[in-house]
Amino acid sequence: MKQVFDYIDSVKDRSIEALKQLVRQPSVSATGQGIKECASLVAKMLENLGASPKILDVEKGGASPLVVGEIRSKMNPQKTLLFYNHYDVQPPEPLEQWESPPFEPRVSGGRVYGRGCADDKGELIGRLKLTEAFLEAWGDVPCNFKFLIEGEEETGSIHLEEYFKKYPESFKADSVVWEFGGINVEGRPMVTLGVKGILYVELVARNAKVDAHSSLAAIIDNPAWRLVAALNTIKKADKILVPGWYKDVRSFTKEEIELLKRAPSEEQAIKRNYGVKSFVNRARGLEVKKALAGKPTCNICGISSGYNGPGPKTVLPNEARAKIDFRLVPDQDPLDLLRKLKRHLNQGGFSDIEVTSIEHERASRTSPKQLISRAAIESAKQLYGPSRPPTVNISSAATGPMYLFDLPCIAIGGGHSESRNHAPNENLRIDQFIMGMKWVADTANLFASGTKE
Repeated sequence: MKQVFDYIDSVKDRSIEALKQLVRQPSVSATGQGIKECASLVAKMLENLGASPKILDVEKGGASPLVVGEIRSKMNPQKTLLFYNHYDVQPPEPLEQWESPPFEPRVSGGRVYGRGCADDKGELIGRLKLTEAFLEAWGDVPCNFKFLIEGEEETGSIHLEEYFKKYPESFKADSVVWEFGGINVEGRPMVTLGVKGILYVELVARNAKVDAHSSLAAIIDNPAWRLVAALNTIKKADKILVPGWYKDVRSFTKEEIELLKRAPSEEQAIKRNYGVKSFVNRARGLEVKKALAGKPTCNICGISSGYNGPGPKTVLPNEARAKIDFRLVPDQDPLDLLRKLKRHLNQGGFSDIEVTSIEHERASRTSPKQLISRAAIESAKQLYGPSRPPTVNISSAATGPMYLFDLPCIAIGGGHSESRNHAPNENLRIDQFIMGMKWVADTANLFASGTKE
């Protein structure tokens, strides 16, 4: 691997320039800005690599193109590793909080700044460049490398299942390296074995056909109160009250509990970053880790009704809306839970509340005993050394379409804990960008040469 690592080091400046080129191309899936242009740019980069790219589409209106490619291995054509990434980014707003324009990348203090440089264009460029390193150093890749790069991850991968149904061959592999990863606040490499699922819904209560003068509250029901009453039947304290919600929740195995115990605590960092003094139920220690990795949640993302501007406006609104995300854990079925939520509201006397499903994805979790998991852990130990041993995360508290692949998946890479993903001044540490390439490359090599347990 020394030749591969040396090549990665030798083209550091070219890798940064490639990243800057990709960041300069806006690709905001929420608005559609630059999506097709960015898909074409990614395909061109795959073509320059020799990965025979294809830009795929589905009939669903407004779907972002899916870019796929593959490099076949001569030395090990029986095994395939798939790299899942996305070229779309979050909207850059609020623009006034950026220290430099979000789509004009700059290098300062050993970091690259710009929208998408960390999530996920840095990881994407890293995978392309480590592949280039293998080809230049070895003239081959250690096993078949597949690339699957979508343009809707930041909007819930809403058409990825349609792509899966139409182009199943593009999703076939032996294991997957997911789109995110890196080091934690202590500088220790993190191997993440899964993601939570999600059910995202909007609840709407309506009454009058138009807003009314608030004096009529004496005789006309306010839908905001109606919505609040319905919300209070869904959750109390930290418990979801919908019957059967926890029925299919998978318990942690003994091995997973041991991994959670050994994982470093991020309690103080989270409290410091978000300015909170305590957690739900005053959870501490292992309970915090278990909650982040395996506890279903119900969260109000937004709630709106009536007038919310400066000064008074005496109004009785004609509708009220709440957007809710439920984070799910392995074995929970989001569509089954959607039915249970609707039935719960209907039986509770809230059949008038409109429930619209916006997004749904199952949770996914890979065993630490899988070959790809063991390869990532072993590589991290060797590359980062005994002073920074890897931490194994049973699951991310966030969500992604990992379940679609139905394959062993691990998340590792070149990210860091202060990258400000989704926020102004998003950034990528250059040293970790390079180290992440080496880590993923070494993991791929160990996976290719290893055997199943």
